[in-house]
Amino acid sequence: MEIRCAHEWRPVAGGKARTLLSVLMIHAGTPVPVARLVEELWRGAPPASARSLVRGYVLALRRSLGAEGPEILTAQADAYLLDVAREAVDAYRFEQLAADGQGALRTGDVDRAVRLLGAALTLWRGPAFSGVAASPLISAYVSRLEELRLAALEARLESDLLAGRAEEVLGEVRQLMQEHPARERIIALWMRALHAQGRRAEALSAYVDARRRLAGEFGIEPGPYLRQAHRDILAEDGAADAAGTPTADRTPPARPREVPWHAPASIGDFTGRHAELAGCLKILEQEPGAVMQLVAISGRAGVGKTTLAIHTSHLLHDTYPDGRLYADLRGDSAVPAPADEVLGRFLRALGVQGSEMPETTDERAALLRSRLAGRKMLILLDNASSEQQVRPLLPGTGPSAAVVVSRRRLSALDGSHFVDLDVFSPECALSLLGRIAGVERVMAEPDAASTLAALCGHLPLAVRIAAARVSASPETSLSWLVQQLMDERSRLDELSIGDLDVRTTIAAGYQGLSAAEQRALRRLSLLDVADFPAWVVAAVADLTAAETRQVLRTLVDRRLLDETRVDQVGQLRYGFHSLVKLFARELAQQRPAAAQLAAIDRALEGWLALARAAGAALASGTLAQIGPPRAVAAPPGGVEVAARSPSAWFEAERAAIAAAVAQAADLGRTDLSWGLAAAAHSFYELRDLFDDGQHVHETALRACRAAGDQLGEAVMLRNLADLYSSKPGSELGQKLAFASAALHLFRQVRDTRGEADALYLCATVHRMRGEHAETVARLEQSLQACRSADYRLGELHVWQLLGMVRRQEGHNDEALVHASRALTIARELASSRDQSVALTLIGIIHRDQDEPEQAERALVEAIDIAEESADPVQLAFLHGHLGALYAGSGHPRARPILERGLELSRASRSVFGQALALNALGRLDLAEGDAAAALDRLCASAQLYREAQNSYAEAKALAVLSEAYRQVGDAERARANAGAAVLLFRRLGNETEADQMELLAGGLSGG
Repeated sequence: MEIRCAHEWRPVAGGKARTLLSVLMIHAGTPVPVARLVEELWRGAPPASARSLVRGYVLALRRSLGAEGPEILTAQADAYLLDVAREAVDAYRFEQLAADGQGALRTGDVDRAVRLLGAALTLWRGPAFSGVAASPLISAYVSRLEELRLAALEARLESDLLAGRAEEVLGEVRQLMQEHPARERIIALWMRALHAQGRRAEALSAYVDARRRLAGEFGIEPGPYLRQAHRDILAEDGAADAAGTPTADRTPPARPREVPWHAPASIGDFTGRHAELAGCLKILEQEPGAVMQLVAISGRAGVGKTTLAIHTSHLLHDTYPDGRLYADLRGDSAVPAPADEVLGRFLRALGVQGSEMPETTDERAALLRSRLAGRKMLILLDNASSEQQVRPLLPGTGPSAAVVVSRRRLSALDGSHFVDLDVFSPECALSLLGRIAGVERVMAEPDAASTLAALCGHLPLAVRIAAARVSASPETSLSWLVQQLMDERSRLDELSIGDLDVRTTIAAGYQGLSAAEQRALRRLSLLDVADFPAWVVAAVADLTAAETRQVLRTLVDRRLLDETRVDQVGQLRYGFHSLVKLFARELAQQRPAAAQLAAIDRALEGWLALARAAGAALASGTLAQIGPPRAVAAPPGGVEVAARSPSAWFEAERAAIAAAVAQAADLGRTDLSWGLAAAAHSFYELRDLFDDGQHVHETALRACRAAGDQLGEAVMLRNLADLYSSKPGSELGQKLAFASAALHLFRQVRDTRGEADALYLCATVHRMRGEHAETVARLEQSLQACRSADYRLGELHVWQLLGMVRRQEGHNDEALVHASRALTIARELASSRDQSVALTLIGIIHRDQDEPEQAERALVEAIDIAEESADPVQLAFLHGHLGALYAGSGHPRARPILERGLELSRASRSVFGQALALNALGRLDLAEGDAAAALDRLCASAQLYREAQNSYAEAKALAVLSEAYRQVGDAERARANAGAAVLLFRRLGNETEADQMELLAGGLSGG
């Protein structure tokens, strides 16, 4: 739980304060009586001072709310009021967005529904009110929010299905079915998703299974969602089967010469689009009424919009026996077809000649409606530019109908059935490839066929061209064409045959753009990132915020850019289809190289500025922030977003940062490359993203070495050593090599903070090897460097590690002093991760000294901090340590806490956390008499500690394992493990525990 105050987010400290704020937020804008607050805070058992305590919590909350706290949280009679707008609370924002999204879905605006529902669900970061103690009111509200979340998720999945993304939602719906097996809307979504993928039998089987289960478990029949899904699948299958069967009754009868029949010929290899085709037929085959039936098909260039429209029209011979009118409205050209010109052509086809032809557009439109009245005619309007162009060309009422094709979604055409086409699924693309080039050739080279379809971006036009080229050359293999398409510089040249050309098709949309829109498209294509937020568009194209919104609206409308997702911080992100990007990059590279590089630089500098802001706002910094001296300007408003939710920002930009680091390195922008990697380092370390961090830093390191950038090389080596220090299974020698090389370079460039970090990282390796004398020597050198540079974060980490070393040596009093020093500095720096780590160490030391109350107090406080800062790795460790403390005293909560710690550790791939939890669970099993389970867990724990290269923890685990073997009567293995533990303790310099273990081993020998 956080409060937005004075342009920053602040956590709400204290369990009771969080509960109080939760109750007030639920009743935002309404006074809540003190008696009700007392009831919620203490659940029927309040202390005598409850009212005074409530006043104290209110005062604390007011301080958290900043200078306006007394105005926001006010006292009214015997009640308190949280006076904030409902939209200031994220739960209410979620409700509004979800309601708007569901409303858009009901009205058929699928794209808007997807965006709004996605934005609503993005506001969820985990269970509602996590970290807040349950109360009657909060529990009820959590249940309500969870129900609303499920309803929003169902609606979003339904929107995705309607948008043709069945393949993407199948897995998500399957998981929801397992979590909510009796929820009928989810089962209906599962049926529709299966059917959309052509898995008709499975879809119908799912209905039968659901019906049987509902009757058997609840004695009820399926509800409306399931029944409607069942009816729709049966109806659509009938339509699809009829549409795909070349029976005689689909052949148009002979018609009089005066009946216009303008529709172009259909294609014989029409592929896929079963759901879309069935939807069009369902609308257009309805019994005619007073309202005209209108289908609007939209999608990017080459996606098959016209093909679908024409194929649909040819399946409707009998439904519209009075003919077809067809016009290409030239919507992609600089001068779209004027409505009066098209109306003249239509009217002449309907018998209007010479002087009968009206002069004005309105008069011609009126005459068209008159001529169509009572006739069953289908109008096909291809390549429309806008609703204004289309409206005069439509029949006024039924029984005539119209199909409109446009790149844009013509949302203002009232009463339309909208069909938004996207690229083929991989399966449909392969099906089309096989129908044209031959199924045998596709089956003979399945991998090459899949790669070929992917290189075509699964765009139907591109797949058709590639298939035609292969079909035209029987001796040419699919693999040969794959090799030609691999070169991005010539891919569009290869995707051309006869009058089919991908480049020309895309160019038609580009030519109609303004200069600013063309410039933005070209420059954006130069970036190697997969997607990007709006600020990047403004940066590369030199646009204001208002200009950027207009440019993006047009590019998305023209399907030259795609709205890819709403990211973790609520930004709408945009991306290219691969072939559109190649087209735009070809044009961009024809411009001066200096202009290209300047545009790329502005984007890279923007990411660097925002990464620095987000890195500075993270819950903890692992190392000194050392970056290139380059001054970079942040995009307007971007710093606020990055600093407000730094982890979410980094997660949103994770792939973009990796791509930007690599592109900066390739372009010789070395300082931007290593600066961006360094700015993201704390995020990689805190989230245990070892592989991501390693890849990014090694990319930048190569660039630094090639450019002779010693400072950048030193920082990258230091950061790699830090990442290697945490990565499971990494070689200690490699870690030490990185840290030592960094130390040498930092001394050469005279960067004292970097030198202190490198010395500290060397010390971490020596500690893991059990070389405590060398560890302490390096730490003392690091401490001296920290003090000379007034580097408090480095000093904090030195005290932490010294505390760990002294504890492993058995000097707990000295270890406690060092840990307390670390905690003091961590609080001074407001570093939540370091506070939690220091408190963990303090708790463990108290546990070792048999002081359970002090140990529990420290560990529980550490857990509170880790929960508030959303630190899953630290939480995993802490559950293991607290569970181990409870296991030692037989506390009933020991097992559930340890199992939670094991779950968290596995989720974060923490070897040490898993070992910790398994070791304590093994000791619990042993205490409860389950020796077999105990031995399994204890052996696994010792092995994992060995993999984590934690010699002290391994020694402790071997000691417990020795006791377990002793209890089951295996004296030989008990002695072997005790002896191994003695050797490790002595290597660590812990003579006390070594002597104790040796006595035990001697006792085992005597036995």
